[in-house]
Amino acid sequence: MSPPTVAKMVKTICSEYRVNSVPDSSRAWNGPQIISDLNCPCNLIVTSTDASLEVIKKSVQLGADILISHHGLTWTDGRIPLPNSDDIEAARTKIAIENNLTIIGLHLPMDAHPILGNNAVLCRSIDAKFEDHWFITKGHPSPISNDFIFEKNYKSWPEIIELEDGRKCMEIGIIASVNSISRLDVKSRLEKSIGNEQTSHESIRCFPEDRNLESTLVNRIAICTGAAGGAIVEARDSDADLLISGEGPAHAAILAHESGVGLLLGGHHATETVGPKALAEWLTSESLNNNWGLKSTFISSPIGL
Repeated sequence: MSPPTVAKMVKTICSEYRVNSVPDSSRAWNGPQIISDLNCPCNLIVTSTDASLEVIKKSVQLGADILISHHGLTWTDGRIPLPNSDDIEAARTKIAIENNLTIIGLHLPMDAHPILGNNAVLCRSIDAKFEDHWFITKGHPSPISNDFIFEKNYKSWPEIIELEDGRKCMEIGIIASVNSISRLDVKSRLEKSIGNEQTSHESIRCFPEDRNLESTLVNRIAICTGAAGGAIVEARDSDADLLISGEGPAHAAILAHESGVGLLLGGHHATETVGPKALAEWLTSESLNNNWGLKSTFISSPIGL
């Protein structure tokens, strides 16, 4: 039993998450962000929601060869900070390079994955049934070498459509069904799923704020983790009774009250820990199935938002 190389695991992950085709924000860089020695054996992969300095230091302490982060190394302006620059994130790059740590970013690819994605995992965790894809995002795929991609069957993924302006779009969220349960029941299921990843002062907010939680029944739920709490209109247009996300703008609370669509906000970070956790579990399973001897674990680092 010999561990795979870093190169093989980078290719495996990038292919599994379609990083060369999923459209995303110009500030997101999906795929390898820092590349170490690709020929080194890969013994440990860690996953996280953020590639903060704290997470990178923990990765190094654990002896990780690869860090896979949902939000990646930086969101400042879409470029990787140089290690000796005056960028705030420069220390992250410096420590990663000095310790031969490869960093991979998986932003919308980790939201949209039909099995391991944040939305798919959260859907299952609240015992809801997938009905359809939902919530269109627009952008461009990250430029990534074909050396990091091998062909896979992506039939269960949402369709990627090319727009007239050259951008592409896809639906990253989920419409799911439940069997006439109260908003309070949904809130309790969400708390059970993500409560451990919230800081002590955080709670799941419900809008309209705690009104008729027990009596208002839910049959159809719109799910999009992270910062999609403002998508009340889109949720209503999809006949959803409830929208689950992480955070949203102030006007979303008013729209929730006036539209009749409930809104549950569980925190941007907390709602986007479920995908990285699922990835760590999948890597462990793949390692066992392929006799790789590879270990994988999730690094928890709540940020309070």
